[in-house]
Amino acid sequence: MSLQRVVENWYENAYCRMMNNFEKQDARDDWIESRAEELIRNFANDNDWQIIELLKIKLESKNINAEIYNQFIVDICYSQAEFDFNKNFI
Repeated sequence: MSLQRVVENWYENAYCRMMNNFEKQDARDDWIESRAEELIRNFANDNDWQIIELLKIKLESKNINAEIYNQFIVDICYSQAEFDFNKNFI
């Protein structure tokens, strides 16, 4: 086997591994995205006032900006979804 063929095989194998890793990462990201959206929907009800009141106490604030609250919910849901993925698949 020539050196050229060995190098070609190595590059082909490296490319296949890279593409496989991309596919795995895409599947992981899709799963986390789907799970996070499912968790976020759990917050779309009238019980959020309890969470907001607790945040006001903990943040020593009289008001919680709606954008900050929404970002908090998104962040915690994505963190939980990533934790769920790692717990279930890794």
